Amino acid sequence: MDEKYIIPSVDQAAKILQLLSRVQHRHKTFGEICDTLGIPKTTCLRLLRTLSMHGLVWYDQKRHTYSLGPALVVLGARAEEALDYLQLARDTVSRIAEETGLTTVAAQRLRRNRLTYVAKADSHGEVHVTVSLGQQFPIDRGSFGKCFCAYMDDDDLKDVAAARYSPEFLDELADIRRKGFAVSREEQVKGINGVAAPVFDSGGQVLLAVACLGIAQELTTERMTDCAHVLVEHTQRLTREIGGSAPEMEPGTAGS
Repeated sequence: MDEKYIIPSVDQAAKILQLLSRVQHRHKTFGEICDTLGIPKTTCLRLLRTLSMHGLVWYDQKRHTYSLGPALVVLGARAEEALDYLQLARDTVSRIAEETGLTTVAAQRLRRNRLTYVAKADSHGEVHVTVSLGQQFPIDRGSFGKCFCAYMDDDDLKDVAAARYSPEFLDELADIRRKGFAVSREEQVKGINGVAAPVFDSGGQVLLAVACLGIAQELTTERMTDCAHVLVEHTQRLTREIGGSAPEMEPGTAGS
């Protein structure tokens, strides 16, 4: 996005809301917000008071901390109603979790180089992976991130995955396009493996990546293959349900 169109105060307010949306930062003092985001105290105070006036943040007078406000519950509900595909995604995630016995998640691109969980279904096993909706992570990591990277054009890929851009990484992305799924072994979190498949929108862009996550000893290579078949079947169906279609890869696409 051309930065000349960005309004600094709106950008800073958005960063405050994004910070408070993260589980580890959901209750922050005024000073912590200023320090974390590097916003001048006078500016930050004005922003927080304005956001509070609109119910977008909540100030706890006893703990002297800020958190997300009640107005966001309404806004979130309205956004969810507008994004019809999310309900279909949740249903798909639940079915996959039931079939595989693994924690299953759907991730969506939040910003240029960040993904966030938008749907999840936990495993009922005694030992299982747990995640939080809204949790963010880099787009070039994990099985779900590689699903997005595999279908980017070369310029976009160089921009968001510069640190990983190499012949080996491009070969891995090409393999993902051939197979229709991606795997990761303790890549995002030590001790956790994952396998994911993409869901495409009507323009042939990756809208979501749906992944099964498991403890490394539990989600073995053999089990990954079994999960991949389940994931591909369900994500292809979800792509059709939302009117999407997988792209036909052109010569010169990243990794070709």
